[in-house]
Amino acid sequence: MRMTRRAVGALGGMDKLVQPGDSVVIKPNIAWVWGPEMAANTNPWVVAALVEMCREAGAGSVRVMDNTIAKDPSRSYGASGIAEAAAAAGAEAPYVDRSRAVELPVPGGYELESWPFCREFIDADLCDVLINVPILKDHGTSRLSIGLKNAFGMVAGDRGRLHPQIHRKMPDLHRVIRVDLTVMDCYRVLRTHGPTGGTLEDVDNSREGARRVVASRDPVAVDAYGSHMFGFGPGDIGFVENAEEAGLGTADWRSLGVLEQEV
Repeated sequence: MRMTRRAVGALGGMDKLVQPGDSVVIKPNIAWVWGPEMAANTNPWVVAALVEMCREAGAGSVRVMDNTIAKDPSRSYGASGIAEAAAAAGAEAPYVDRSRAVELPVPGGYELESWPFCREFIDADLCDVLINVPILKDHGTSRLSIGLKNAFGMVAGDRGRLHPQIHRKMPDLHRVIRVDLTVMDCYRVLRTHGPTGGTLEDVDNSREGARRVVASRDPVAVDAYGSHMFGFGPGDIGFVENAEEAGLGTADWRSLGVLEQEV
C-alpha cells in the first residue's frame, strides 16, 4: 500500500530503523473474527507493506503476531486477512505462546506494580525491532483504541483486570514495552460500537474522515493525532494525557512537524 510506504518514507525510510539481520516483530490488531471491511482489525495491506519494507531493509526475520482475544487465534488470523497477507509479503505469522509469558515489575507505575508480558514482544533475544500497528477505532471502555491500547495484545494474564482505571494502566504497560515505530491504520475508521463493530454503518471510509496512514517514532503523538481525528483534544482522552505525564512521548503532535502527502 503506497500510503504506508509514504508514511514510513517521510520518517527517513525503514532502513533508518531496521538493520541487516534484525529480528522484527510487527504487532497489528488481530483481535476479532472480522474481515478488513469491518475496521475492527488492522488492515492487512498496511501490515504487508511494512513486512516488505522490513525485508527490503535486510531484516533477518519478520514475524507478525498478536495475543488475540479469541481462544483459537487461527480464526481471527484467518478472517482478518492478516496471516495470508503477511505470508505473501515474506513474514511468518505465528501465534503467541502464552505459556512463556514472564511477570515483570512496572517501574513507577500509576496502578500496576507488575504484570505478565508476552516474551515475543519484550525479549531482546526475540525482538530487535518492535513495530506497533493499531487501527484507529472507537472503544466502549477507553473511548478510543489506538497504539497505547494495542499493547493489550502484548501481555498475558487476565486482561479484564486492566479495564478498571484503564487510562492509567495503559501507560503503565508502556513503561515496560518499548515500541520502536507506531504505524496507525486509519484507512477505515470504526467510528461507533467499538471495539468490535458489526455493521458497515459503523465504519468511516471517507476521504475526509479516514483514508490515511500515520507513522511516528513517538507513540503518544500518534494517539494524540488519532484523538484529533475523532474531534478530541489530548486532555479529553485520559490515556494520552497520562502517557505524556509519564514521559512516554508528547501529546503535541504538531510540534513534531507534520508532513501530509496525497496518494
